[in-house]
Amino acid sequence: MIGCGHRGRLAMSELLLATVLLSACGGTQPTPSSADTKRPEVPTTPAKSDDSGSLSALREKLARGEKLDALNLSAKAFGPKLGTVLADAPALATLTTLNVSDNDLDAEGARALARAAQLQALRELDLGGNDLGDEGVEAIAHATAWAGLETLNLSGNSIGIAGVTALARGSLSRLSSLDLSMNGIADAGIAALLDGELSLTSLYLLGCEIGPAGAKTLAQAKQSSKLELLALSGNSLGDDGARALAQSPALQNLQTLDLCANGIGDPGALALAQSSQLKKLKVLELCGNEIGSRSATALRNRYGAGLHL
Repeated sequence: MIGCGHRGRLAMSELLLATVLLSACGGTQPTPSSADTKRPEVPTTPAKSDDSGSLSALREKLARGEKLDALNLSAKAFGPKLGTVLADAPALATLTTLNVSDNDLDAEGARALARAAQLQALRELDLGGNDLGDEGVEAIAHATAWAGLETLNLSGNSIGIAGVTALARGSLSRLSSLDLSMNGIADAGIAALLDGELSLTSLYLLGCEIGPAGAKTLAQAKQSSKLELLALSGNSLGDDGARALAQSPALQNLQTLDLCANGIGDPGALALAQSSQLKKLKVLELCGNEIGSRSATALRNRYGAGLHL
């Protein structure tokens, strides 16, 4: 489960939400070294960790001309100038995986990084926890050199409607996995995101202030038809939102659905158990909801070991 049961690494910027979700599920509070979450169905290449203690040291290392496939600069607090250092490094022309999460890049650093024309091989980019804001995200969305980008993490970046709209209408046409968790985009942000040409297979929207209207938009949008994973932990979908998803023909390819801590009760749970649409769903996460024993039995009969309450 994304919020409670699956296994994987958790970015520093996600600890607060994970703490809430794990508490709802009866788990223990995560620490930076041991917290868990999972982004299933998204293949990633382990990034080579860089031990440079300063931007000058990093600049010198990159100037040596060593060709890199992956680079991990997570949580070094380099600040906005990191974007310029990376943009000026020809050695990154072969880079496919870049993690610069939790570095205080802000919009200035994002703009500089987006101008890095040599990053044409980039396929996976983690920008989580950088306070990019709408301006920074707009620069990322229109980075023409990154047309081949497939996986993008923008969690915890103070993104609003303008940023989401830019993503939906930008240059990242090959994007298949997008993480917008912990950005207060709300229902209007869902409508803006789906009013474009993105064709996503994985969408992470943990703690995005989404309510029943946002769930209904997801359920009705044609852009939802390729989704295999949808993570909505820590929102406020309620029974109405759960019913909308359960009855959605557009979600016919969905395999993993995370609805932890969404105020779902027996009506929503029964709708999910009796759904005639979610035929490919294998994993259903519902921990942190008020679901009674009868509804829980119906869910177990439908989803078996793939159900997590």
